[in-house]
Amino acid sequence: MVPKTKEALERSYRRCEKAFVKIDKSLYKEYQQMAYDDLDSAAREESPRWAATKAYQALFLMCNAVLVKKLGFYSKDHNCIITALLFNEIIPEETLKSIHEMLEKKDKLFAEIPPKESFFEEIANIRIARNNYLYLPKTLRNIKLPAEMIIEEVREIIRLLGEL
Repeated sequence: MVPKTKEALERSYRRCEKAFVKIDKSLYKEYQQMAYDDLDSAAREESPRWAATKAYQALFLMCNAVLVKKLGFYSKDHNCIITALLFNEIIPEETLKSIHEMLEKKDKLFAEIPPKESFFEEIANIRIARNNYLYLPKTLRNIKLPAEMIIEEVREIIRLLGEL
């Protein structure tokens, strides 16, 4: 869940500090490469379940690449990565706007939501879709994002994050 207030964000960040692992900033390139490799693998995957899982993993790794490059740490905790990106205001406004515009073009109904919120909400949506594919039987999956769409969105988001 994305913290909605400044106070909630600060509390969340303080809780996450123990999940941050110091690492040499130059290693961000390895995280980027892993992200690109996982995204390529997702695009070749025949199973929607594994395609969605690999696409989300690529996004997770690219977000870690940004943290490593900018702050010199990574996290295995998905919520803490989002919290760190938000708390440290790492993603520039123009990148957030580009991602927001891309999502609006895909009829994501983010017109009323500020770019910062739409970006982090979409990461959460992709994670939820991945969880549905990964942990639920087909009959219980309520998939709003088909695997192909997840891959396409992640590809565009990774491209924009890779430019940071």
